[in-house]
Order: sequence, then C-alpha cells, then structure tokens
Amino acid sequence: MTFKDQYQSKLKSLTEAASKIQSNEVILSNPVASMPISLITAITKRYKEYENVKLFSAFVIHPFDFFTNPEVAERIRYHSFFMGPLERQLVSYGTFSIDPVNFSNLKLLIEQRIKPTTFVSTVSEMDADGYFNFGPMGVTIGDVGSKVAGRVIIQVNKNVPEVNGTHNKIHIDDVDIIVEQDEQLLEVPETPSSNIDKKIAEWIVPQVRDGSTIQIGFGGLANAVSYGLDSKKDLSVHTEMITESMVYLTGKGVISGTIRGGFAMGTRKLYDFSGENGQISIEPLHIVNDPSRIAQIDNFVSVNGCLMADLTGQVVSEGAGTRFISSVGGANDFVRGATKSKGGQSFICLPSTNKNEKTGEVTSNIVFSFPKATPVTVPRADVQYLVTEHGIADMFNRSIEDRVEEMISIADPAFREELREQAIKAGYIKK
Repeated sequence: MTFKDQYQSKLKSLTEAASKIQSNEVILSNPVASMPISLITAITKRYKEYENVKLFSAFVIHPFDFFTNPEVAERIRYHSFFMGPLERQLVSYGTFSIDPVNFSNLKLLIEQRIKPTTFVSTVSEMDADGYFNFGPMGVTIGDVGSKVAGRVIIQVNKNVPEVNGTHNKIHIDDVDIIVEQDEQLLEVPETPSSNIDKKIAEWIVPQVRDGSTIQIGFGGLANAVSYGLDSKKDLSVHTEMITESMVYLTGKGVISGTIRGGFAMGTRKLYDFSGENGQISIEPLHIVNDPSRIAQIDNFVSVNGCLMADLTGQVVSEGAGTRFISSVGGANDFVRGATKSKGGQSFICLPSTNKNEKTGEVTSNIVFSFPKATPVTVPRADVQYLVTEHGIADMFNRSIEDRVEEMISIADPAFREELREQAIKAGYIKK
C-alpha cells in the first residue's frame, strides 16, 4: 500500500474514533495546543458508556466537561502533570488530580506509572515520506507516548507547522486511527513585566556573560530578563520553553548559537519561527530537562521564578498550604543542572512581598516558615542564588547562619526586623 492508501484505510470520523475508547482505558494526550480538542470532546460526549477512564495531560486549554461537570468527572478522571491557568481556576472543584513530577522524569512517568492504553495528539498534515510532525508543542511527550501506548489516534490539523528537532515525527505505520479536524493553535500573548520584575532583572542581567547558554522561564519576570539581554553577544539557548523574546534576541544577533527547547508557546509568529529557523531543535522534555545533559554545557544560566522562600533557602513553586497554584515542572532539573555546569549559575527569583488584591494586605514572600502542608519544590541544598528586587542572596553550600543573613538582606525592609527576631528566637542566628 502507498502512504496515501494507508492514510485512507485508517481515516475515521470523530465519532468512529471516539467509539474505540472503552471503560478502564488510560488515555495520554499531548498537552496545550497539541491536545486534540475535537477528538477529546467526542470521547467526553460518550462518558455515560465509561467506567474508570483516566486521561493524563498538562496545561489544558479547553474547559472540557470532565473539569466542570462532576457527573462526567466520575467517569473520566483527568490527571495533570503541570497546571496551566485553566487548571488553576478549576482546581478547587476537585474534579481532577495533580501529579507532581520533574519534567526530566516524564519518560519514566509515562512508561512506569501512566502506562497508557491510548495516545492522542494533534499533528501536521502527512508529508511525502509518510510522516506527521508533532509541531511546536507536541514533541514534549509525543515520541514516548506513541511508543508506549497500545493504540495511537492522531488528529490531523493543517494549522500545525512542522518543526525541526529530534523525535519530532510519527510515521503512518505507527498510527492506528486518523481523524481530520482543523483547529487554530492556542496563541499565548506575552505577559507584561512589572516594575518589580524589571528591578529583579537588573540584578541578574549583569551576571550573564557573553557566550553563555540560557534557560529562562515564562511570564513577566522572564521577559524582563530576556529583553534585558539585548546587549549581550553569542548566546545560545537550552530551555523548556522557547519564547517570543528569543525571536527578538535572534533577530538582533544576540542569540547566535543553537536554540534547543522542549516546546514553543506564544504567537503564530513564534510557531512559524520554530519551524523556519535552522538554529532551533525541539526535543522531548525528558531529554531537554535532563540535569546531567545540562551540566555538560559550560556557562549555563538558569532563571526561574517561585512563590515563596524561607529563611534557610527552601523554595516553594507549587502552592501555599493545600492550595495548588502551579506545578513542579523543570525547576529542580535546571537548578541542579546549572549548578553542576562549569561556570554555571542558577537564579531563582521572587518579589519580596505579595499584596492581597481584595484586602490590600501586604505580606512578605520571604518567611520564617511556610503555611502548614506547603510543599517544598527546590530543597535549600540545591539553591544557588535567590533574587528579589532588593538584591541577590548567595545561598550555595552556606551555613544556616549565613543563609539567614543572606535572605534577610533581600527581604523587604519592612519585614527584616521581624524576620531577624524570628531567626534569633529559633536559634538560627545570634543577636
């Protein structure tokens, strides 16, 4: 059979494809814009036929019924290994589960824990050699997911651009069912940088040496750091997420080396850039985030944000108490990789205070102790530099006394005396 013949033989309607899902199935879906919304919606509509169906993915962009309807959630249980804005809004409903995992362990999670019976993904149109491209967001788990699952269903979408990289394609021989449904890829606008973000970036940017390889996260702070690098030279990128700022820095000649990432998330311009620029290689997250691989890159600079830190340098990125706000992601991976890199630097950033929008109360993000049940995301022994708008705390391999003094020095001045008193009372430091 020709590839076109195979394609036609495997082509089904959305209804036909959804009818293949049975009770007790474990479905793994590519995340974000690689999630086949029409296919999953068709599956969800049949929820009354199911018992104990599990769906694993991350950063969902569509309010599926298994989020908002408890009756559906009883039959289709969603598990998220990284929360996006929609999951954050709906987590209090209790309709889905959160699976904390370092992104470097995603392959092991899929192979050893999830063990999917069915893998689903949006892909590009088939090329002349019978390959479908996973696109700017689907390389993340596309290869391992499709290889581990017993059944592979793809939703062909002409709006998915082909991207360069490794493990970025799937052949028609490895596909069981094809559906066709075009959907616009999610576009995520850039988050504006606040004045505090810019002040934090001013501490970090001078530390970045020409010729470094950078990893920078998502959001206003990340943008402040990224755009602040526009006077640097000969930078390369090794990061989870390829961002709009990297398009800008490449255009200015600042990024002249390779751009290696796990996915691209932003505007259509970025998605097209990811496929057209020969500097870019998009690879599975468990490879990109491997700390041992990161450690082999000299002068590696990692910049990530967090929610809170305590006086000894423990870092919280996931939530406060039992309230989930974000997820583990690649924080540990890049912190550990960067600190093992020759000349490497790991910066974890946070505003020194938080203002409650409802009450106006201002609290310190540097605390003596976290609320009860708060998970520690990055252990203090791994932390190198913590940064607020007030400066940089050098925490790596320091004593408790030194750590406390460093942390007090970057806390908001209004809270320093209170923090010092708490540290003295606890015996961390002397008067």
